[in-house]
Amino acid sequence: MKLAKTLQLSPSRCIGCLNCVLACSSRDWADHYPAPSKINLVFFKDGGQVPITCFQCDNAPCLGVCRTGALERAGSGVLKVDPTRCVGCRACVAVCPFGNISYSLAGKAATKCDQCEGSPRCALSCPSGAIRYVEDEDIIRERREAFARSLKAAGDLL
Repeated sequence: MKLAKTLQLSPSRCIGCLNCVLACSSRDWADHYPAPSKINLVFFKDGGQVPITCFQCDNAPCLGVCRTGALERAGSGVLKVDPTRCVGCRACVAVCPFGNISYSLAGKAATKCDQCEGSPRCALSCPSGAIRYVEDEDIIRERREAFARSLKAAGDLL
């Protein structure tokens, strides 16, 4: 199933403020405790950072290994975890090629981004536009236009 809207991550815009991490974690905790956040900032020693969260893969390996049905696609196309069906085998954690599923010791279940069920706090709290919740068609159009600009600039150099 194709998502109508998705999280668009633009690492070059990330300023490392951690607003996304704190906004995400506050959904499940009373205060801003970053550990349970389903979005992470990966910081590099040489500078810069990249926001990372579940990519909602079409052929999601995590979905394929879940034998209890704890991982399922919602009507919106977003992969969700049903903690009442999760047995804690962590197979989904092991097969995610991007490391975007974790296991919650407190919740005794796998945990991953569910895009806040259509109103992602990370995108709402990002001051720099590094994380946006946009229509799929907008992403495609923006990429096409950026590529066309690069071709035009290259042509102007010849």
